[in-house]
Amino acid sequence: MKKTYKLICIDVDGTLYNDQKIIPEENKEAIQEASRKGIHVAITTGRMYHYGHLYGGMLGTDTITIASNGAFVKYQNEILNHQRLSYEDTLFMKEKIEKYSFFAHYNTWNALVCKGDLGDGNGYLAANEKLPADMKIDIVVTEDLENEFLDRKDQFLKAIVFSRGRHEDLRKLREEFRDHPRLGVASSSVDNLEIFRKDVGKEKGILALMKKLCITREEVMAIGDAENDLSMIRFAGLGVAMGNASDEVKEAADFISETNNEAGVAKAIRRFCL
Repeated sequence: MKKTYKLICIDVDGTLYNDQKIIPEENKEAIQEASRKGIHVAITTGRMYHYGHLYGGMLGTDTITIASNGAFVKYQNEILNHQRLSYEDTLFMKEKIEKYSFFAHYNTWNALVCKGDLGDGNGYLAANEKLPADMKIDIVVTEDLENEFLDRKDQFLKAIVFSRGRHEDLRKLREEFRDHPRLGVASSSVDNLEIFRKDVGKEKGILALMKKLCITREEVMAIGDAENDLSMIRFAGLGVAMGNASDEVKEAADFISETNNEAGVAKAIRRFCL
């Protein structure tokens, strides 16, 4: 007997998007059909809430956003999960990141703070061009990170570090957090490292949403491609790896779909939900 899925959780980069950062029409059509069947769709991303909300809105149907690797979940006007870093842990992250002279973004639920050239933040600049005034992402470029940390004390959810080709140093930075009691790490690509609370994960965001929607774990389908998708792929009743996913993600998944350039999201939804 075919299982019934009531919630589909979809990663964005490398999953919903193709390599040109475009959502294939086939993905949109399958998601719309699933939504018409009464299946909830959640954009489940490492990016900030309004970014996920914006691109979820491009699907032509109502979606929910699980943001910042599950650390921030909002359903309608209710915040279901908000797992913030302590001020002390934010300073610790900064110290280790600066030890290796890496560029990083420090993110609250809707603010990006960085030192120096914004660089890799262009995706958020592009999002701000499309977002309405009351939903724009607050982008702060400063030479005084500690002052911003004080102004936004206990509000940060994560940092994302960009290797800019320095993969060995990124590996060393990862090691700095291996035995930390409160902080964990994961990558969403080979060129970055995300640092957040050890008890944060996309599955925690899904769990908060499941409780609100009265959905069981077996009724959840999760689709992703990278290390920061592992927790939700292992947690979901059906974990789907994209054809372009890392080997670790493929090994953890129940099913391997086509790549993000072949509308792998649509293929999985049609196979299991439609």
